[in-house]
Amino acid sequence: MNRLTPRRRAQEAGTPLTMPARSRVKLVLHRGIVTGTIPGGTRLVQSCIAEELAVSTRPVRDALRELAAEGFVRLDGRGAAVVRELGRSELEDIYEIRMMLEPVAAARAARLASAASLIRAGELLTAMQATTDSTQWVEHNASFHQIIDEAGSSPRLVAILGNLRELSARYITHSVRTVPGRASRANAEHAEILRAIMARDPEAAADAAIRHLDGTPSTLSMHPVGAPDPGRPPVTELNHLKRSVSD
Repeated sequence: MNRLTPRRRAQEAGTPLTMPARSRVKLVLHRGIVTGTIPGGTRLVQSCIAEELAVSTRPVRDALRELAAEGFVRLDGRGAAVVRELGRSELEDIYEIRMMLEPVAAARAARLASAASLIRAGELLTAMQATTDSTQWVEHNASFHQIIDEAGSSPRLVAILGNLRELSARYITHSVRTVPGRASRANAEHAEILRAIMARDPEAAADAAIRHLDGTPSTLSMHPVGAPDPGRPPVTELNHLKRSVSD
């Protein structure tokens, strides 16, 4: 069997070779972490990742440092990286902050959202209602909330909520995969938020956002949030993640 060159493997995987190596590595790892494809507790071995993504170890090291600064991985004194485990305290911290800020974003959207934003939010809601794939649902969910945030015309608020939403994506994924009916209930909550925004009712939009945000932590209070697997092997195969970049 002929062995493919690193460049050829990357091309067939759909990874954008024109992207700087550090950005490409970060994109692949970030998406894997937030969707749960790379679970908490996974040890990220620089040499293995570099080989799979056809880059040197330097951009891998730089990407891991950025992911650590953003809260997705933790580094030990020697620079070894491990994906942060799901934890109750982090879940509560993230959602406490989101509950303070996201109702503000929803209220602003009710006052300022354009017709184009409302149409796009409606399309995403329809897509969430139609899909049975949890990873796709979580991505549509993030896009739906981002549309609402951006509709409020506050770039600072968008940036803050964007990071919080990425950190909460693993918990959302966990909830929709482990709790029957969670995605359906969330779809109904999204519809309530969107109706309030379309009605230009800031107070109702804020209230709907609060009720929706309470869903994930309340749901997971009755289910295990997740724990690291000390026996999990290091990541050595990232081809499935490379393909996901072009999806």
